[in-house]
This record gives sequence, structure tokens and C-alpha cells, in this order.
Amino acid sequence: MKDTQYWRRKSEQCLKHSENSFEYRQLMIEALRTQINFDAYCCTLTDAHTLFSVGAVTEHSIEAIHQEIMELEYAVEDMNKYEFLVRSGQHIGRLSDSTSQSFRYREVLEPNGFSDELRAALIYQEQCYGFLTLFKRAESEPPFFQDEDLALIEIVMPIMGERLKEFHHYIIEERLPTVEGEQGIVIIDKELRVLSSNTKAYELLSILRKYESLTEWQVPKPIQAICASLLADSYNTNTSLIVPIKDTGYIAIRASLMLTSLQEQQIALLINEASSREMLNFLIMAYNLTPREKEVVFEIIKGIPTKEIAFNLGISHYTVQDHLKVIFQKVKVSNRNELVWKIFSRFQLD
Repeated sequence: MKDTQYWRRKSEQCLKHSENSFEYRQLMIEALRTQINFDAYCCTLTDAHTLFSVGAVTEHSIEAIHQEIMELEYAVEDMNKYEFLVRSGQHIGRLSDSTSQSFRYREVLEPNGFSDELRAALIYQEQCYGFLTLFKRAESEPPFFQDEDLALIEIVMPIMGERLKEFHHYIIEERLPTVEGEQGIVIIDKELRVLSSNTKAYELLSILRKYESLTEWQVPKPIQAICASLLADSYNTNTSLIVPIKDTGYIAIRASLMLTSLQEQQIALLINEASSREMLNFLIMAYNLTPREKEVVFEIIKGIPTKEIAFNLGISHYTVQDHLKVIFQKVKVSNRNELVWKIFSRFQLD
């Protein structure tokens, strides 16, 4: 089995030949295929806060059942759910260890000819930036993933996690090429079929589909994830997600559950360029600011002077100055005005 150094070198090679995270993930999957026998795959880039997908590289046979898998992920208790792998610290799971207990296996995978599934959370610095899922078909030899397959994926997980963090938090300077001053609105039913949309929403949906190389009728993975979560938890009446698209801009998706006069569920999606408020927490994580540095930044944005920040946070004037020096270095600015512009003001919508 190839060791950690081999996979670090391979990751660097894949990175050099990639213009975006999709190409990187595709190349890494191809490299894994030379070492592990699998028949299908899905590799998702995730938002570290919500664990929602912000885009997936998916083999076509999985694409056909991806929505079913996503719905079950939020709707039923099952083996090796992605959130469980992250929260429990287990990080990797093989479905053949417990297929008889898996609703997902019985209802979706087995009827579609799959005999096993291997899931791995791509963790870096205790945050999850993606999920790698490999599948075997019943006719494969052997039809189940072996212990050495899991050991290899455990080596690769943090290496891919580190790279996906860099892709997800790449700072994008561009603004979305859409109509200013208009809200993008889409109404979809519980089967995720578009019932209606305005022009701006249509344009942004097209950008999301192009980002994942989807056809016009396919639903982008971020929308699948956010809607599946919403439909599974009717008490959670709305939720949101930011999708960064390199060389294009940041798309903010907000979803709210609605009921028709006949008590049928529908979902209203607001799809727009991310606002300054929506971007703030995203950028704080992108610049690796600590919780205390985050508190200082929030005070700076309000225009509060250093002495008052010290009083509000219960720290000394000199400690605030020390925090500011570190924040300026991380964000690559030289003063407060530049800091506020870089992480807040420039994302204000007209």
C-alpha cells in the first residue's frame, strides 16, 4: 500500500493540473482507482458549518440516485450518516459491516445493483471540508471493500481535506454577473421540480449547474442538500448556505418551507449574490481568525475605538492592539479601514 508521502506527492501533482476543486477531486479519484477497486463514486465539497454540499463530482450511475440518497440522509436514522462520521470522530465507515441494518442499502443501493459503500469525511484541523463516497457493485470481485481499502482512504482523508479547505476558502474578488437590485426567486415542489422562477434566479441556477457540469434539468447539489434538510425537519422553517464559485463570485441560497392551500409542501428559494453580513462569518473562517479575533473584528466593524473594545471584551488595551496586529497579518491589510473594506464593505449590495 502506498504511504502518506506518496499520496502527498500525488495530491500536489493533481493540484498542479487542476484549475478548480472539481478537477482536483476528479484527478484524485482517478489516482485512487489505481489502488482500490470501486465501481462508482461521489466526492462532495462541503460547508464546514452546515455540512451541506456546495458541489459534487459524481459518477453518472450515482447521479441518477443521488437525490434519493440525499433525502434519506436527512429523513431517516441510518448507518454511517455523514454527520455522524464527523461528529463522532469515526470519520470513515464501510456499509457492508452492517448492511442488514441500513435502510439506505435496502431501499436504494441494493435495488440499483450496489453491494457496498465506503464513506469518508475529509477532515482538516477538526473541520470537515468534504465527503468521499465509493461504491461497489454486486458483480465486483470482491464485492465488498477490504480492510486495506479503508486503511488507504484513512491516509488520503486529511490530505484531501487540506486541499479542499484551500479551494473552499479561496478568496474570490469577482462579483456575480447578474441583474442588480433584483431578488432571485425560485419556487420548487417537494420532488425538487422547478415550478417557477424569475430571470435572476434562472441565471444563478445556470451558474450553479455549469459549476457542477449538470444539464438544465438537473438540480445542483447545494439545493438538493438544503431542501432535503428542510423537508426532513418541518420545524426548521428556513436555512441558508453560501456557495463560492472560483472566478465568478459567492452565491447565497436561502430556503423556506411553504404550504399551499391544499397543504402541499413547496419550497421558496432566494438565490442571490452573498451580502456583506452573509460573507462575514465565511471570511472569518477563510482567514483562520480565532474566536477572540472574531470578537475584535465585530467590534471594529461597528467603528468602536480600541479602549472601548478592551472594556467590552474585558481585556487590556495592549491585548487588543496585539490582536489587531495578528488580524492585519492574516487578512493582509495595514489598518482598520482596509480591514473593514476587505471583509465587509466590499460585499455590500447596491
